[in-house]
Parts: sequence; C-alpha cells; structure tokens
Amino acid sequence: MTVRVTKPEFNLRDKLSQLDCRVGSIGGEILASKSPREAQGLIGVGSRNILINGGMQIAQRAPTDDPSGTSATQYPCCDRWGGQFSDSNVFTVSQSTDAPVGHHNSLKFETISAVTPSGSHYFHIGQNIEGHNFAATGWNASESGRTETKQPCTLSFWVKSSNPGKWCVSLKGMGNHTHSYLIVYEIEKPNTWEWKTHTIYPSTELNNWTTGNAAAMRIQFDVGTSRVSDLGTGVVNKWQNHNTYTYNNDKFQPTRIHGISGATWYLTGVQFEPGPVATPFEKRSVTEEISLCRRYYFKPDKDTVLWPAYQYHRTHKMSVVQFPVRMRAIPSCNVVWGNTSSSFNNYYFSKDHFKAYNGSAYDDNNSFYITSFDANAEI
Repeated sequence: MTVRVTKPEFNLRDKLSQLDCRVGSIGGEILASKSPREAQGLIGVGSRNILINGGMQIAQRAPTDDPSGTSATQYPCCDRWGGQFSDSNVFTVSQSTDAPVGHHNSLKFETISAVTPSGSHYFHIGQNIEGHNFAATGWNASESGRTETKQPCTLSFWVKSSNPGKWCVSLKGMGNHTHSYLIVYEIEKPNTWEWKTHTIYPSTELNNWTTGNAAAMRIQFDVGTSRVSDLGTGVVNKWQNHNTYTYNNDKFQPTRIHGISGATWYLTGVQFEPGPVATPFEKRSVTEEISLCRRYYFKPDKDTVLWPAYQYHRTHKMSVVQFPVRMRAIPSCNVVWGNTSSSFNNYYFSKDHFKAYNGSAYDDNNSFYITSFDANAEI
C-alpha cells in the first residue's frame, strides 16, 4: 500500500523575512539599538527616575497647606514639589491617600475660594532638577565632546481631575538659559485616574544646561495660570526661547481650575527618565526616598524637646544638629530654643551640621534645648 503525503507550498523568502518582525512590545527596538546604554534605556533597568518623590510619599513640612499669595516658590506639602501662588487661600494643597493601583499617595489641589480669572493670576506646582541629576539625560555635552547622539527623555505621570479637558505641563530651562518646551495632555474622564506619557527630544541648539548643584531644569504642571506674560506662543512639543507656563489660548482654552469652586486635580507617579520609552514607575524604599529629599530639606519628626545645648565653656553653651545626609548647599535654618531669653549665634555651620552658641554661664536651674528646627537648601 502506497501512502502519499503532501504539504502546502510556502515561499522560503517570505519565511526568512519574517525573522525581522518585531518580537514583543519593544523587541524590534531592542534588536535595533545601537549601544548598550540605548538597550538599557528600552528595558528600563537600573535607577531610572531623575525626579525625587514622584510618588508623593514624603511630606516633611506638613500634610496640607493653604498657600499664601506670593511670587516666591512655596512647598505646601510633598517634598521637592514647589510652586507659585499669585493669590492667598485659593487652593488647599495636600498629600492625599487617593492614588491609582501601585501607589499610596498623591498631590491634591482643591479650589476652596475661587477667583475670577484675570491677566495677573498664576498657580502651578513642579520640581527643579539639580544639575548633578540632570546630567543623566546626556543633554548638556557639546557636540565636540559627545561620544553618541543625544537621546530623548520621557515624562510619565498619573493624573485625575474633576474637570476633564486639555491641561499643560512645561519643561523650563534654568540657570544658563530660559528655553521651554510645552506639553498639552488631555484628561478624558472626570474623577478617573489616567496615565500620561510624552517623549521629549532634546534641542540641537542647547548644550549649555546648568551643571553642579544648581537647578538645570524645572518640570512644571499648571493648574491655573492666566497671566499674559506666562502664556506661550502657541507652539507645543518644541523647544522655544520663551518662559512658557501654559498654552496661549490660540486654538483652544486649556483647563484651569482657579476660577472653579470645589474643583480638584491630583498628581502622582511622576517619572522623568532617559530614553524614548516610559518604563514602569521606579519604586524606591521610603528610607531611600526620604534620604534623597533631605538633601534639600530636613525637619525632625517632632517639634517638642529636641537637641539639648551643652556647656562647653564656663561662659558659653553650644547647640549642634548633625544632618542625616549632606545637604545640597549650606542651608538656611529656622531654630527656636526653649528656656532661654538670650539668643544663640550661628557658628560655622555647614552642609553637614548646624552649630550655634550662647554666651551664658552654667545654670543648673534651667534646661537649654531646641524646640523647633528645619534646614532648607531647596533650589
């Protein structure tokens, strides 16, 4: 008995060409990467997030605040996240436990006293990136000193608001230049957490980004800016020589909630990383995150009886506070002493410690100690 076996014809050339097809979500990009660094960026291994406290876990100052009206940068609650508030008591800014899956906290804005939007209002929150950390982007090397092509960076974050619509976030150069890059993102549904990503390609003209311990870039989320001088030129997704806070209303009206009583806006899981792909949020331990925050601001866990002053000379007392980590710069310190009417004098303090003395003789009837302390080296 003869058994005849037949197989369908196939094109060998087509089969071979299929070997070039992408494997998985970014398999093709990994195979096409030109360097180990580029492959690492696609995979998302190692320390990725250039921002600090992007998960809003740390709030050394206070869990909530109603910022006052001033052009000075204020840090209402979550560490490293500061902004400007043109008017007092328009918003309550707080560390919230309302967060998407995988996160525990978020930064919340709530409009408690709406104002009629005018050409003088500005309300925003963001983070200044230190030059040492910004160097990870590779954007600040000159072409003559560059060993590889400038790579893009990717911004990703979770956001939700009671008011859907188009919102704005800007990247702003600091120090050596004031170029900015405006991103428009859309919140599609009310009171629903949504994940947003945007890849930013570096400018070919900008190589002089600030280095060292000064601020190189600010990432700034707008919640209510209508001041004319802060509106952009109508250009989005492109570097421009303009100090842009938000869109200029040319083709659409961005969402702003400073004029809407009871409106809310939440932010968490903010990540700015080298590479063209938004990788999963880098979750550091609380110990590591608070150590990173304390490079810029330090406040002890309680404000009662803190560090005592010791009698180092028959006519002088000394008070010393060792910082838990070396601070970015010599900080400005706010100190209150208990049980003394005479002041202490700052004495050779540094990035590592605070030190002050008091000219008074030994007194066994009173205790001398610090009752309140903080050290600020923000940028």
